[in-house]
Amino acid sequence: MYEKEPGKHVEPTASPIALLKRYDRLKGDRTNWDTLWEELATFLMPGKVDFITAATKGTKRAAQVYDSTGIHALQILSASLHGSLTSPSTKWFGLRFRQDELNENRDAKDWLEKCSKGIFQEFGKCNFSTEVAEAYQDMVGFGTAVLQFDVKTKDSEFDGFNFRACHLAEVVIAESEEGRVDTIFRKLKLTARQAHQKFGDDCGDKAMKALETDPDKVFEYVQAVFPRELKGEPAMVAPPHQRPFACYFISVIDKKICKESGYYELPFMVPRWAKTTGDVYGFGPGCVARPDVKTLNEARKLAMKAWEKSIDPPLKAMQNGILGKIDLRPSTVTYVRDMNNLEPIVNQTNWNADSLMLGDVRASVRRIFFSDQLELNEGPQMTATEVQVRYELMQRLLGPTLGRLQSEFLNPVVERAFYSMLRGNALPPMPEILQEVGGDLDIEYVGPLARSQKMEEVTGIQRAVDGIMQLAQVNPEVLDIVDVDKAGRTITERLGAPADMLRGDEQVNELRQSRQQQQQAQAEMDQGQQEIAGAQQIADLEQTVNGSVQ
Repeated sequence: MYEKEPGKHVEPTASPIALLKRYDRLKGDRTNWDTLWEELATFLMPGKVDFITAATKGTKRAAQVYDSTGIHALQILSASLHGSLTSPSTKWFGLRFRQDELNENRDAKDWLEKCSKGIFQEFGKCNFSTEVAEAYQDMVGFGTAVLQFDVKTKDSEFDGFNFRACHLAEVVIAESEEGRVDTIFRKLKLTARQAHQKFGDDCGDKAMKALETDPDKVFEYVQAVFPRELKGEPAMVAPPHQRPFACYFISVIDKKICKESGYYELPFMVPRWAKTTGDVYGFGPGCVARPDVKTLNEARKLAMKAWEKSIDPPLKAMQNGILGKIDLRPSTVTYVRDMNNLEPIVNQTNWNADSLMLGDVRASVRRIFFSDQLELNEGPQMTATEVQVRYELMQRLLGPTLGRLQSEFLNPVVERAFYSMLRGNALPPMPEILQEVGGDLDIEYVGPLARSQKMEEVTGIQRAVDGIMQLAQVNPEVLDIVDVDKAGRTITERLGAPADMLRGDEQVNELRQSRQQQQQAQAEMDQGQQEIAGAQQIADLEQTVNGSVQ
């Protein structure tokens, strides 16, 4: 059972006709985008050509593609984003408090570390990695991606996550006053049997009738998710009809609401690569590369025709100059009246110019998708320094896009995961200090690309310390200006080390006091031994003097 499914049916409070009209209006506003996305999908992602004309299942999708440069470049960029931002092999995010005093509390920090590890493990158990990889491809190719994030529950307890990268042809969106996507309509196609499994007897009259005679007949449904106007702040745990986001499933043919529910957070993440003012949908490298990709595809098509003519050239013959038919099979003879009556038509293609032109266009496509910067060079394995330089270059190239990705995609995913597990009692017990004062959370990204963004600060600290150490050789008092503890903690955090690796301030103070006491005791012991040794020397000296006198 999913979070969006209530225990019992809730009486609808919205008009199904009004919701369907809004869906049709938003879909009409998307007409020009459908034309653009259909063209982009044809040459960049042939498997997703379903925006204007629905392709029959099992048909060839890449019949019009003659060059795969754009397809390969898109896959490289999307795979680089996946591995750098949301790698399934290493934890790519952490949690911290906005209040400094809580970040310095050992119990609070340990709790957040356990929470972030638990969330990352849940991402690994579900289909997050496979679905987010598809969402990255949509965002790079179309400029917009839609990822549905559902939370499974069992007996009101958390039971895991489920993700789904939605085809853009299924979805229409609308923005809030602040420019954030807060309204999503998604069209579903379900058989009568599937609809009954999902909605029960409320699946619609037509589907109920087809359930007995034709259970595999397909019906259309629209899922509408949008903000509710609540009178006050929503409770931490609330019934579905009192949650901040409303969810309605409408039968298109019956114009009937099949189910009403709600979400605590928006269950759809809609990242956009870049956005023009006034537009709702985004544009990405695929939109920029579209002219070059089409030119390259057409040039490749013409080159293949010329190549065919060069291998199997057409023939020219004088009228009535051939006896019988031309036979082009091996070891055959064609009789002509004159040896000059049958000749091949010479192909005048300039292959050098063709190769240069194709090479230039391919290089342009790769530059637009950053393939020339992101693709590993052939040769020996890269050193750690070369890998770091590669990430720094990627950060500079994709800096503006990464900021939008964090606000529209990564932050909502982690926040929804945290609060859904907290509501489902799937996180460790909260420490007493948090139960008393509470705290606001911030998300800190610790993936390879995020770490490269922070390396400049680490490098600056290391250079500053090196410079101060050189000055200390002249005047040791200059060391007093450096807070070594703070510098060490900053370097550790920026490098993405686990929070539980660092000792808290109380533990550090206790350790230093214990060390100071040990040093003091050792000093007293050494002093006592020195005093005993001195007394022994004096006694020996007196004995020697007395013996000499006698």
